Amino acid sequence: MPYLLTVVEGPASPERCQLGDNEVVIGRERTCGVMIDFPAVSRRHARLVPDAEACWIEDLGSRNGTYVNGSRVDRRLKLKPGDRIVICETTFVLQSADASAEDSAIAHDGGSVVSSLDATSTLSVLRGSPAEARLEAMLRITQALGPTLEFQKVLGQMLDGLFDIFPAADRGLVLLRERERLIPRAMKLRRESSENVRYSRTIVEKALAQRQAILSEDARQDIGIPSESLISLPIRSVMCAPLLAQDSTALGVIQLDTDDPRRRFNANDLQILSTVAIQASMSIQFTQIHHERMRHAKLERELELAKQVQHSFLPVENPEIPGYRFWSHYQSANQVGGDFYDYLRLPGGHCAVLLGDVAGKGVPAALMMAKVSACCKLALLANPTDLCKTMAAVNAEVCGSQAGVRFVTLVVCILDPATHAITLASAGHMSPMVRRRDGSVEEPADLQVRGIPLGVMPEFAYTTTQIQLHPGECAVLYSDGLSEAMNSAGELYSTGRIRRHLESSETKEPADLAKSLLDDIRQHVAGSEQFDDMSLVIFGRVPE
Repeated sequence: MPYLLTVVEGPASPERCQLGDNEVVIGRERTCGVMIDFPAVSRRHARLVPDAEACWIEDLGSRNGTYVNGSRVDRRLKLKPGDRIVICETTFVLQSADASAEDSAIAHDGGSVVSSLDATSTLSVLRGSPAEARLEAMLRITQALGPTLEFQKVLGQMLDGLFDIFPAADRGLVLLRERERLIPRAMKLRRESSENVRYSRTIVEKALAQRQAILSEDARQDIGIPSESLISLPIRSVMCAPLLAQDSTALGVIQLDTDDPRRRFNANDLQILSTVAIQASMSIQFTQIHHERMRHAKLERELELAKQVQHSFLPVENPEIPGYRFWSHYQSANQVGGDFYDYLRLPGGHCAVLLGDVAGKGVPAALMMAKVSACCKLALLANPTDLCKTMAAVNAEVCGSQAGVRFVTLVVCILDPATHAITLASAGHMSPMVRRRDGSVEEPADLQVRGIPLGVMPEFAYTTTQIQLHPGECAVLYSDGLSEAMNSAGELYSTGRIRRHLESSETKEPADLAKSLLDDIRQHVAGSEQFDDMSLVIFGRVPE
C-alpha cells in the first residue's frame, strides 16, 4: 500500500513525502529523505521502511527519541494510517496515499450523555468513588508520569497508566487546546487496528464548555445520535474528562472508549478518571510551564548572542588623530537596539564620524542598523569627496530595502584634521551641537541641511554645511534617547537641557564632558525605565 507522510506541526522539508518502495530516513542531515533542521534532532534520527503489507518505523539510536501516538519507539514498530509520529518539535501523520489530509483523530458530531460529573471541584470528584480505587489510580498515574519533563512522554505515559487502570479501554486519546483549536497530541490503542481514533465532538465540547467529566454507557443506544453517525463510529462506551488548569481554564480532554458492549464504563469509572485527570492536568501544566520557560531561556540566549553580534559592529576603539580626542557611548533600551555610530578613515587623512537611529527597537531595528551601517561605509568609500552623493546612495539603498522599517535618521561629519574643517550632512537627525571656546553652543544644521530621514523619498537631494573647529572646541552627536529620556513624572530631558549643560560645563575634554552629561541624564530619570536607545559621540580639538 502506498503511504503519504505529512507534517502537521513543526519544521520539516518536504512537508509531504510520498513513501514508495525504498526506506526514507528522517534526520538533520541534508541527505535525509525528510530533513528537520532543528538542533535536538539527530543527524540520522529515524527511518520509515514500507513493504507490501505495511510501513515500519525504526529509531536509529537518536538521543531524544521517536514517538508514535505518544509512546516511545524502542524497537521496529508497525505503523498504520492515522498514526502520529513525533520527533522533537515536529509532528507527522501517516496516511494512505489516497487519504485526505485531515487529522488522524476524527471528530464526529452527535452523542448523548447518560452521566456527568463536575470536574472543577476536587472534592466533588473525590467523594463517592471507592477509596481503594481512588488511591490505586492516583498511585498508578503518579508513578507513570514520574519526574519527566518531556511533554510527549508525559502524555504517552499518562495513557499507559490509564490503560492499566481501565482494562476495558480499547482506545485512548488526549486532545489539547492550542490557539483555539483542539489538536490530538497523544493516542493509544489496546490492539492494532486500521481504524483512526475517533471522538464525539458533542461530548468533547460539552466537557470543555461545562467543565464536566462525561460518561456515555452505550453511545449506540443514547438518544440523539444520528444513525448515519453510528455506522462510522466504532464506539460503544465513552468517558471524557476535561483537563483543567488551576484557574479552571480548559487545557484539553482525556477520552477513553470501548467498543465491547459487555465491558461498559460506569459512574465509578468516571470518578476515577476525573481523579486521574486532576493529577494529569497538574503534570501537563507543569510541563507546559517548563517548556515555556525553556523557550524563553533559549530566546534570552539568542538575544544575548544578538547583542554581542551587534556590539561587534560598533568601533572597538576611538580614532587616534594628532591634536584631537574622541569619546563614544552606546546603551540599547533592550538587549539589541537600532542606534549606531561609527568612524571611518578616508583618503587624504580625513575621518568620517557618523551616528544613526533606526525607527523602532529590538531585533528588526538591530538588523536594519547593521545594514545601514554597512551601506554608509561602502557609500563613503565610493564617494570620499562628495558627501551629498554618499547620502543619496544610502537613501536609495534604504528606500529599496523593503525591510518593513519606516525610516532611519543619520548625521555624518567628515573631519579634515589638516584644515580643522567639518563637512556636515543630516538625514532628519538632530543637528550636532558645537561647543565653542567661550562656552557658547551652536547647532549648524538648520532645517534645510537636516533634510528628511532615509527611506522616505528615493530621489531626495541632501545638502551639506561646513564649520571650523578651533582649539578647545568640540562637536557633540547624539540620538533622541538622550533628549527624550523620561523621568517618573513623564518629563523629557530635552535638547534644550543638553544645550544648557554643555554651556554651563567648565571642562573642555570630550570624555569629561560626556560623562557629566550622562550623569545629569541619570539624575533626571532617577531610575525610571529606559524607553529608547542612547548613543553619544563627542570629538574635538585639544586645547592650546
